[in-house]
Amino acid sequence: MATMFVLLLLVVQVVGLITSISCTTSTSSSAFGTPDLVPSTSTTTVCKEAERIALVEYKKQIIKDPSNMLSSWDQGRDCCSWEGVRCDNRTGNIVGLDLRCPYDLLCLGGEISPSLLRLQHLNHIDFSRNDFYGARIPSFISQFKELRYLNLSGTNFMGPIPTSLGNLSNLQTLDLSDNDFDPYNESSDHQWLSHLTSLQHFVMNGVNFGNSSRSLFLALNKLPSIKEISLSNCELESIPLSIPHLNFSTLSILDLFGNHINFSGCSWVFNLKTLEYLDLSFNLLQYPEFTTFLTYPFSFSGEIRGELNKMSISESIGSLCGLETLDLSWLNITQGLVELGVVFSGCLMDSLTHLHLRHAHLEGDIPDWMGDIKNLKVLDLSDNLLSGSVPSFLVRLSSSLEKLLLLKNELKGTIPKEIGELEELVHLDLSGNQLSGVVSEAHFAQLKKLEILDVSGNSLVFNVSSNWVPPFLLEELRIRSCSVGPGFPTWLRTQHKLNSLDMSYTGITGTIPDWFWNLTTHNLTSNLLLSHNQIEGMIPKSLNFTNMDYLDLSSNRFEGPLPEFHSSKFNSILDLSNNSFSGPIENISSGAQFEIYLSRNQLNGNVPSWLCQRNGLSVIDISENHLSGELPDCGVNSSIPKNLNLAYNNIFGSIPESICSDPISSVQSLQLNHNKLSGEFPHSLKNCSQLLVLDLSDNNFTGSIPFWVGVNLSNLFLLKLRSNSFIDHIPPEISQLKYLQILDLSNNNLSRSIPTSLGNFTAMQMSPMATGWVPLIIDSREAMPLSFRGRQDNYTNSDLSFVKSIDLSNNDLSGLIPEELASLYGLQSLNLSGNQLEGEIPNKLGRLKQLESLDLSINKLLGTIPSTFSNLTFLNHFNVSHNNLSGRIPSGNQFNTFVDPSIYIGNHLCGSPLIEKCTEDGGASRKGPSDQEDEDNEDNEMIWLYIGSLSGFAAGFWTVWGVLVFKKKWRHAYFSRTDNISDNIYVYVVVSLRRMKNKMMPNY
Repeated sequence: MATMFVLLLLVVQVVGLITSISCTTSTSSSAFGTPDLVPSTSTTTVCKEAERIALVEYKKQIIKDPSNMLSSWDQGRDCCSWEGVRCDNRTGNIVGLDLRCPYDLLCLGGEISPSLLRLQHLNHIDFSRNDFYGARIPSFISQFKELRYLNLSGTNFMGPIPTSLGNLSNLQTLDLSDNDFDPYNESSDHQWLSHLTSLQHFVMNGVNFGNSSRSLFLALNKLPSIKEISLSNCELESIPLSIPHLNFSTLSILDLFGNHINFSGCSWVFNLKTLEYLDLSFNLLQYPEFTTFLTYPFSFSGEIRGELNKMSISESIGSLCGLETLDLSWLNITQGLVELGVVFSGCLMDSLTHLHLRHAHLEGDIPDWMGDIKNLKVLDLSDNLLSGSVPSFLVRLSSSLEKLLLLKNELKGTIPKEIGELEELVHLDLSGNQLSGVVSEAHFAQLKKLEILDVSGNSLVFNVSSNWVPPFLLEELRIRSCSVGPGFPTWLRTQHKLNSLDMSYTGITGTIPDWFWNLTTHNLTSNLLLSHNQIEGMIPKSLNFTNMDYLDLSSNRFEGPLPEFHSSKFNSILDLSNNSFSGPIENISSGAQFEIYLSRNQLNGNVPSWLCQRNGLSVIDISENHLSGELPDCGVNSSIPKNLNLAYNNIFGSIPESICSDPISSVQSLQLNHNKLSGEFPHSLKNCSQLLVLDLSDNNFTGSIPFWVGVNLSNLFLLKLRSNSFIDHIPPEISQLKYLQILDLSNNNLSRSIPTSLGNFTAMQMSPMATGWVPLIIDSREAMPLSFRGRQDNYTNSDLSFVKSIDLSNNDLSGLIPEELASLYGLQSLNLSGNQLEGEIPNKLGRLKQLESLDLSINKLLGTIPSTFSNLTFLNHFNVSHNNLSGRIPSGNQFNTFVDPSIYIGNHLCGSPLIEKCTEDGGASRKGPSDQEDEDNEDNEMIWLYIGSLSGFAAGFWTVWGVLVFKKKWRHAYFSRTDNISDNIYVYVVVSLRRMKNKMMPNY
């Protein structure tokens, strides 16, 4: 019995010992992946005084802490409990500083104090996404001998990367991504990397390694434990075709995204047997065609046009039996889809879980072999030229497929109901195809895990019952341009996790049900887009769109006061344009980079004074409303929105002096056209040095155009001053606006001659496609009116970027047409009509090969129409009427299409389309005496014909209407009869339209 007791006691002691060891091990495990690093919450752990003082001194070097990250660093508290500080639970030494910024914007700002050297036991430093103001990485960091993890990514460090970091022999992770270090070149030495013998993760995304890749990879090849090499967006121009003594035996992650590498001949990349993740995507052999002869101070939009890397995928890739993720997007894959089936026929079919082939120039039907990648979780074939239908064989992936991305292809037909059997599917995107047909409940039968659904941009018709309860809980739904209406889809009331919804262009009519407004208030925190429907009614006053990123209710029939919109989020958007909202503008607040679009409503009252107080406003568009009063004076050092559009209102008075009083004013677009503003050209605009678009047209401004417009507003892209009362001459300094593409000074009282320097507009000297940039300040959702091709049309952002136009019409300009204008080779429209210009039309204008519209009418021009004009093959609008021109009208090319004789009248021209024939010397043939007599007789006959017709009309008119005036009974009978006829016609039209509508409406 005693023996049993002793044995039992020993067992208890052993169990206790094991438990103790287990507890010690678990509490010693690191939150950073390093041992002995734990959050120091134990009361027995107290940090060292010297180390606490070191942290206090470090905090003194921090001059910016907007998120109050260091607010817990209180003198009266144990420093092991401070945020971001980690201590060894046994010794109390500080072993980790995790001060990474979790926000979109930089958090801490300042310097890294050398006082941190007292923390000799540090094995983990993470200062990522903070701001160190362009300083160099402190060399003393290399003295932390125990350091295993160093993350300084996105910290605004500059200068060279210190080679002394090679002394950190215990370092396992090095991340210096997204800093503006000095670029490397071919002679750069990377040997310091080979001393990091413990390094496993080498992350340098966004660091410019240029053409130093050979020495870089040779150094990395010497690291015995390297697992990850991430070099995306590093400006790498190549990688070695071969590496002597290839030693990447432990490499599992290779990320070379976004460089300029030609992988032809780099067979070693496809023979790395331990690879699990391979990203070679977006490698362009040439830089995108963004740069031109100018360095524009603007951003670009539109498709990226670079030479894609033509690549034949090596068949050896099929033997990478451990490869799970393969990304070959944005590569011009030379094999067809059928040939790729051979490449993917090896053990890769068993290991692959993520396949990305976005924008890989793939054509044809989606091949059957893709349904045999049995463990595939993500299939991305978006942005290709795939045709055919969505394949039903994808059902073979029902047990694995989580994400299916087929957007932006040319897929046709209906969506197969087998899609509804992909029970693991989380994300389905079929948007931007040519799919049609009905989407029913069967398409979603087993999609219990679906969170994101995007079928927008197709011609699909949703036909589900009103009491349908979907098996899923969506977070994002985009069905733009599909047929959903006319009723509001009731099944949405079950989607209480929905935070982003796009149902624009879906044919919804009527009012929005209350249950949806409740869903909006409590769940939709990201995007709500219901534009271009026929939704009507008022938005409930109780609603408060708090912290929504994007609210778009534009182009509907909403009425009543504006809803409350309060967002503290960065870059939020509110678009309520093209409705019938009325009343004053209030109850709107925002965070940074906020955009508001309220154009084309019935809003009234004064221009809101809160324009002055919203430093975060980026775009304000309240055009085409009924605003009145004067522009608010914001005071000294004020800030108005970067892009302000108050056009087409009833605003009067002058432009306040304070509009650009801030020395660093960032106003980029100012559209105040079609108001009642007055006074001289606003001197306050002199400080708007960042201005790109200035439109003051159709107001009552007077005085002269100041010379400083061409000096101080040097970034102008568009200058419109038409339909004012400006006088005096056109200042020659305007020609210094090297980015100017659109100049409209028409309908003023400008006089004197046209400055010859106007031929110096740099941007107009290049063809439209050579520049082709888009100023982002003109929002693409709103069109801008522009006189072009002889008429006024509205131009969108993308269209406007390629327009190059000069309009000086309807002024009092005199003198000659400057032949220097012939230097504007990119000019598309030139309108000099309605002036007092004289002399001959310069022959050199025939060099303007891009010219589409030329109007020289109503002047005093002499001579002939230059024969060189027949070379203007793009010309589609031409007018030289009412001048003193003579001679033969040119023929050939575009001139054969100008059949309207009115564009030549008021001259002494001859030839087609005029009836005047040309003589042998090119002049108009003169009429003889007999011809003149016949013409006079014809004129007399026409006069008597007109007199007879008018007499007959008068007699007939009073015969009928005279009786009706004096005969009351007849008058009542006549108008009663006409009323009945008009009523019958109205009823017939309405009934016919209703029948047509019923035939065209789908059955629900």
